[in-house]
Parts: sequence; C-alpha cells; structure tokens
Amino acid sequence: MIETVPTGTILHGHYRIERVLGSGGFGHVYLGMDLANNQQYALKEYLVSGASAQEQLKHEATVLSHLHHPNLPAFQDAFIERGRYYVVLNYIEGNDLTDIIRVARQRNDIVPIKQIMSWLLAICDAVMFLHVQHPPVIHRDIKPDNIRITPNGTAILVDLGNAKSSADGARTLFFIRHQGTPGYAPPEQYPGGSGTDTRSDVYALGGTLYFALTAHEPPSVSTRNQAAQQGRPDLPSLQEQLASNPPENNPEANELRQFRLGVTKPAKPAPRHSKHLAQLGTLPPDLLNQLNRIIQRAMALKPKDRYQHVADFANDLKQVIKVLPQPTPPPGTSRPLDPNSTQPDLAELYDALQAAKDKNNQGGQGVQASSPPSPPTPKASPSSFACPRCGMPVLQQSTFCP
Repeated sequence: MIETVPTGTILHGHYRIERVLGSGGFGHVYLGMDLANNQQYALKEYLVSGASAQEQLKHEATVLSHLHHPNLPAFQDAFIERGRYYVVLNYIEGNDLTDIIRVARQRNDIVPIKQIMSWLLAICDAVMFLHVQHPPVIHRDIKPDNIRITPNGTAILVDLGNAKSSADGARTLFFIRHQGTPGYAPPEQYPGGSGTDTRSDVYALGGTLYFALTAHEPPSVSTRNQAAQQGRPDLPSLQEQLASNPPENNPEANELRQFRLGVTKPAKPAPRHSKHLAQLGTLPPDLLNQLNRIIQRAMALKPKDRYQHVADFANDLKQVIKVLPQPTPPPGTSRPLDPNSTQPDLAELYDALQAAKDKNNQGGQGVQASSPPSPPTPKASPSSFACPRCGMPVLQQSTFCP
C-alpha cells in the first residue's frame, strides 16, 4: 500500500490535501482544495516508473480532458510529483449507490425499482459516451461504489482513473492494468483473460443492477465457475433471491426476538426480512422474468453471449421502465411513496449516511464511511439491560445474545 500524503500537504503548488476519500491497491484518493479558486477536487494517485509510462500518462490525460458529459466528473488536471501520478477530477458531493442501498436495507426501507432503473439508464448514457470516443474509452471498474448520487438525485459515474483508451488494445496505461472488483469484473479482465472491450463494461452494469435491486453482491467469476462445474446455477436469479427473503412475520425472527428478551434460545439467528428486496415480488411475473433475463444476458461469462453494446442493454431497460407499475410500498412499509414521482424520499437515508461520515471524520480517519450506521438501539426496560453485542434489551436473569 502506498503511504498516504499528510493532510495539509501542498501538491503541484496549489492543491492542499484535506483528507483521504478512499484507498486501494493503486494508491489513494484525496479530497483536495485548490488554493487558486477555493474549489474542492478529487485527486487520485498512482505510482509512476519509467519515461514510457510518463508519455502514456500524458496521452491519457489528453483523452480524459476531452470527456465532457453530465453524468461524468469533469477532468481538471494531471501531474507527476514525488514519483506519483495524480489525476484531478471534480469532487462529486453525495453518496455512493452502495451505501444508499445498504442503508435502505438496514433501516428496512426501500429505494423504488423505477428510481434504480432511472439511475442505471443515466450511467448507461455516460458509458455509451465513453465507448463512442476514438479510440473507445472503457471504464473497467463500474460498480455501485463508483456511482455517486448527488443531493439533487443525479447519478454520476466516478473513478475514471481506471479508464482505458484502447485502439484494438494497442495502448494501455500502466496504472489501469486493473483487475476490477470481484462480482463486477468479467472473466476477460483477469490475468489470462482475452482482454477487455466495451462488453466488459456491459458485464459490470449488469452486476450493478443486480446489487441495486437485491442488495446482494453478485458472485465473483471464480464462484460462478465453481458453481457451473458443480452443475448449479452460476448466477442466482432474481426469483431465487426473492424466494430466499424471509417473510415479514418470520417465525424464526420472532423466536430470535423472544430470545433477546430472555424468553427462549433459537438454534441460530434468523435472517431479517428485506422490504427493499420484497419490491421484486410486487412485479408481474412476466416483467420479473424479463428483468432477470436482462441481467443474466448482461452478465454472461462469455463476451459473445452478452449484449454487444451498452445501447442494447439500455434499450431493454427502457422497455421495462415503460411498463413498470407505479411504485407501491410492500406490506409494512412505514411511509407511502409519491405516485407522481420516481424520486424516493432519500432525506432520511442521506441524514444517516452524513451522520456516519461526520462521526468517522471526527475520529480522525477522514475516510468516507463504507458501511451504513446501525439502526436506533431500543431502550431497555428497568428490569432489563442492553446487550453489549446487539443492543437489544435483555432481561436481568437471562444470558447475553450469542
């Protein structure tokens, strides 16, 4: 892991490092303040070695500087300092799609399917824009973590630092020889694969939609290959995910609840019902089948079996949106949805995420929280106390939760 640049360091004469936004095998992403205009930017760093690599970096910086799209962050600058290469992009306020979906699930709330589809279509538009460049630009790391939802509800595809401009594979940057993220990276992106092309981004878009609808990560390529060798479905269908969702009034969950109150002891903790996932059950069966076929085709292990162009994937999504029923909350949802809007009320989710970020930053980490905050802890009665592990009330005479 590359050592982080200390907070307050001035790079390139005018970018002051404010804090670390994220980290990975490539290096780090920083929030930086441009002292020339008092604007915040995201600075992504990479190690640099060799004159040829520097020449490639200059070429790629030129490519990135010509990418202007409403669903992409604007390129601002690129420079080399202290043996590290920095790409400077507009800093996008908001929250990652990953955190929005996970917080919704943890709060047992929902993000409407129609809104998810609208966000994905906006990202598809950005990816299509990248793919029609000359030569095409392949993102290579599309995933929910790299989709930012701004406070006004706009979806932005970030992390262009892994993008690859490729003319039949003739030019590849050293810093984007990137294996991607398990679950979202297709087989050809791994060592020994056939090499990435625009269909690799189609695979990642399918995985992103899978997660956004189910709140479950898609299986990695190795997991899928192992399942196929054992004669099992390598990618669980939407119907399978829906069937595995415990019912709202799950007897096992009730048993667990009783144990937490010191009444009984279940054999094992019961999974929690997900209202977000339960939305899929409100779709007509033929529409759910159609949506599942779209994802299965986009995530085909062989590139030739996928959508050959993002536009084809997007067109099929548009057909689904046209016939989606007006969003209605699954049974037990606390607040109704506005039938005249595809925008969910994300204010509570955003508040929860912001509280987690503020707490993390106050702790000196300076890194955006990657996991959602816990739901409010129930108050213990005078005859009970809160379990130090789960926070639920436990009777004085009972044992702790396992």
